Order: sequence, then C-alpha cells, then structure tokens
Amino acid sequence: MATTGATFGVLSTFDHTSQDWISYKSRLSQWFIANDINDQTDKSAVKRRAILLSALSESSFKLASDLALPDKVEELEYVKIIKIFDDHFIPKRLGFAEKSTFYSATQRPGESHTQWAARIRGLATHCGFKNLEEALLDKFIMGMVAGREKDKLFAQNQEDLTLAKAIDLAESVRCARRATAAQAPGASAAGAGADVAATGPDSVFNISKKEKCSVCGFTNHKSNQCGYKNYKCKKCNRKGHLRKMCTFKDAVKFVEEGYEDEGDDVLTG
Repeated sequence: MATTGATFGVLSTFDHTSQDWISYKSRLSQWFIANDINDQTDKSAVKRRAILLSALSESSFKLASDLALPDKVEELEYVKIIKIFDDHFIPKRLGFAEKSTFYSATQRPGESHTQWAARIRGLATHCGFKNLEEALLDKFIMGMVAGREKDKLFAQNQEDLTLAKAIDLAESVRCARRATAAQAPGASAAGAGADVAATGPDSVFNISKKEKCSVCGFTNHKSNQCGYKNYKCKKCNRKGHLRKMCTFKDAVKFVEEGYEDEGDDVLTG
C-alpha cells in the first residue's frame, strides 16, 4: 500500500497467516529510514504506529487488538505494539538447544560448499557463540562430506585459515578433482570403447558370452520367450525353430501352405 507523504518505496500489507513477521519488521524499518521517519521527525512515534496499524490485514489487526487487551491497540505506543508482535511471533530460543542443532548438522549430498557455509551461518544465529568465526570454521570442516576437499582442509594450518579461505580452497579442490577425472588417461578411450561395444553387432546380444536361443539363434532372450517359437522350419516343416537352427539332417524342404516361416528371411537375410 502506498502511504500519504511517502517519498520512496511501497509498504505492503502484513498478513500474519502468510508472511514472516521478522522479515516484515526489517522491511518496515528500512521503509522508515528511506522516508526519513525516525525519533527526531516522529518524536511521539504516532506516525509510525499509524503506519504499522494501517499496514495490517484485517485478520492481523484483529490479532493485534486481541494481544493488546485490556488496552486498545491504537492507543499503545509504537514500541509496545512491536514488542507484542515479537513476543507472539518470535519463538523463544534456548542456547544449548540451538547449539545442539548446529553441532549435529552435516553437509548434505549434493550441497555445495557455499550452500553448506550459508546453512551453518543460519544455524549459528541464536547460538550465542563467543567466537563465531572459529565455531563456523570448525563446523564447516568437521561437518563436510568425506573426500579430498576435507582432507586438504585438515592439512591446513588453522591459525592462517578463515572460513572464507576454507570455502575457496574447498571449491578449488573440487574443481581440480572434476577436471582431473574428466581428463584422466584412457577415459576417452574407455568411453569410445564402450560406445563401440554398445553399437557393435555382437555386443547387442553378446553372442560369444550368452546362450543362444534354440529357436532363432539370438542371445537376448530365452527359447520359451522367443517370438518365433510357433513358426515352422522351412527345411523340416517342424514347429519350434527357424531354418538356420534346424538340426534334422534328413529333413525334406517342405513348407506347409499358410504357415510359412515368416521370420526366417528377416533373420538370415
């Protein structure tokens, strides 16, 4: 919503059912700064109270009114309305519980090192660490997925290492590892060999290594699964195999009319 007298920006409506109060409060503070609304220009904070209450959705205004009882929310000081919402929307943080979550975190599969570092920063927000940088660096390295990146960081002098340097070093090792794997000797040849094997006539059915079907001679299926098992041989007129698989030495060349070995020509060329 646009506010009368506003110079910069647009202040949106706050609806507690779909928006985060902490984020909205931060945006509200920035909007006040952009429009020069502060303790000097708004000493009684009446304008800030009016702006905040006007920015609430109907359900959020009703909530604010209920939380303010027995007082009227429109008569409360601006800072008290902020505190009412803070107490209601911001959960109580227990330092050791937050630290437990922080220390138990590990890098997820597929999570980049920058994403992992950003996640532990968020987890450390309410931990109250006396030395935040040291705690973040330790967790970043200790919680990393096992691999060359972690091994490299373990070998570093911790006195010279910062979280930013650790992230850069881990990313450098990761990039080098991928490049080495892609250019490894024989990698291309192996890939080419695999392609040839995949397209070669023998590899499709792996004739030399698999048992041939007694019906058609191919090796990609069993005889009882062969699509030609009900065809009659053009050589012996017996059902159950094609001409090229016929084993009857004294068989006569005879084909029963209407039941010709249709697949024989396809298979033998």
